[in-house]
Amino acid sequence: MLTRITRAVLSVYALGAVACGDATSPIASSVNSADIDLPTASAQSQGFNGATLTDLARWIRDTPDLPVFSILISRRDTLIFELYTGGITRPEAHYMMSVSKSVLSSLVGAALKTGAIKSADVPITQLLPRSLFASSADVDRFSVIRLQDVMGMSALAVNDPPRDTSAASYQHSNSFWSTRNRVAFALKEPLLAAPSRDFLYNDEGPVLAAGAVQYATGKTLLDFGKAALFDSLGFVNEEWMHQDSTGIDMGGYGFRMRPMDMQKFGLLYLHGGLWKGKQLLPADWVARSFVPYMKSVPTRTTNNYGWFWWTETYSGWTFLVADGWKGQRIAINRDHDLVVTMSAYIEVQDEAAIFTKLLNQYVIPALTTPSALDVQSDLDGLIGQVHNSASRVKPNPEYRMVPSAASIEREIPFRP
Repeated sequence: MLTRITRAVLSVYALGAVACGDATSPIASSVNSADIDLPTASAQSQGFNGATLTDLARWIRDTPDLPVFSILISRRDTLIFELYTGGITRPEAHYMMSVSKSVLSSLVGAALKTGAIKSADVPITQLLPRSLFASSADVDRFSVIRLQDVMGMSALAVNDPPRDTSAASYQHSNSFWSTRNRVAFALKEPLLAAPSRDFLYNDEGPVLAAGAVQYATGKTLLDFGKAALFDSLGFVNEEWMHQDSTGIDMGGYGFRMRPMDMQKFGLLYLHGGLWKGKQLLPADWVARSFVPYMKSVPTRTTNNYGWFWWTETYSGWTFLVADGWKGQRIAINRDHDLVVTMSAYIEVQDEAAIFTKLLNQYVIPALTTPSALDVQSDLDGLIGQVHNSASRVKPNPEYRMVPSAASIEREIPFRP
């Protein structure tokens, strides 16, 4: 069976057929699907200080070496800030890195809703075919690993890139990447000494959750996601890259989505799995996602990880955060009906510091120091300048990191 085939690399400049319209109004000008995207309003109408958000747009404009692609902010289900750099437009999907794990978490919740998976407390051995285990000894070993252990990064004792940059780590990662069935590969790996208590973040463990969803539903993550969530949310141009040769999607990364759809995904969690009157995810699953149950380092005084989501604090505000390498973020604050998303291609700067600055210096102050002064025209003008500025895609980029409205890889069928 053939794997997904890489298509020609698409540059952001190749999307000239997407009309940009008035450069000073990118929110209105880049809409191809207004019926399924979020309503927009002025910053002041939703309680923001427009001058502070103007400072945010000016920071991005005046820092051309900052490889940020998009920043979107919504409050009360209304989009009040939509910024794209270097000609990027709304229809283009962005590579999500480990935000994919949080999307996978939602698909586990969706599988629970349909009854395909009975509980996150079920041992992984009950969710995967016996034929994937190399031996009875491996079945016995993994009988203590529950699905929630996998989703809490408390299962596999595997150090992988980019956390471990040794030659041995890269060689092992390449073997995982190229194996026929990555779930079967992961089921041969060593386990942590104390599953459900020890924590070790890696990109291999999530394939066990991906496999659980795929074998339970008989569909790829992408196909099940479209049926259970993505189509109802009005996603456009979404894609899940990097299947293995049996059709298993890469659980830890590989999802591509529009920044607009990042916002809608955040709103789905903000509203307890409810979207336009329809309960797409179990409310208790979403509620549990907001309660971290693992410590990423033993010295922490509070838990900060669970269900493939992080819990972070910015200026004293608590956010549920989908965190992707190189600058992908979805941050949700229920107290203020707030969703903030960012996509980027950050390699040499400190991506965490950039997102922290975004929230601490601009977004949160814009809500805590409201102003009735209407500066929306100034804000729109700055957003237009940023949109019309030079591309922030670096020379010779990884093809997956280039935003594109077209698919980069084509899906192969999953045959359980």
